[in-house]
Amino acid sequence: MQTNHILYICSIVLLSSCATATQETEQQADTSTVIAAQTDTPAKPQSVDTTRSAPRSEVLKPQSGPYTPECYKAITDIIQSSDFKSELTKKENIRVRIDRQENSKLVLQLFGNEKDHESTIAWLRLDKANEKLEDITVDPDKPVELHYDRALISALRQSCP
Repeated sequence: MQTNHILYICSIVLLSSCATATQETEQQADTSTVIAAQTDTPAKPQSVDTTRSAPRSEVLKPQSGPYTPECYKAITDIIQSSDFKSELTKKENIRVRIDRQENSKLVLQLFGNEKDHESTIAWLRLDKANEKLEDITVDPDKPVELHYDRALISALRQSCP
């Protein structure tokens, strides 16, 4: 065997043993940290409410602002009756948040509430004065007009300021 081969084999063995020793040291450090953390002071029991605050069928209440649950229900009914379509979620799983109000126009965030996550689906603008529902997701300056059951607008006017 040549000297170069022997040096090569020795360096591989040395590197391998160094890597193994490093891994063992890291494992011991991790284990000792866990043991030290367990023996220091017992953790105080904490309770976390994991129950859903509202069943899926209920309309979400606003985080802030003058909007009542009835207002959200009226808006949700209008959107459910509209020709709005989403490939991201089923229509019955769509939820609504009022982002802001600009005069008689409500800017609405539509989001899907599926399993463990929530994601924004679209942005709509609902003009109460002109009875228009527009999809502004792609371009707010060039909205897509949506059709809906206009009989529902009276409930909206009664329940939303």
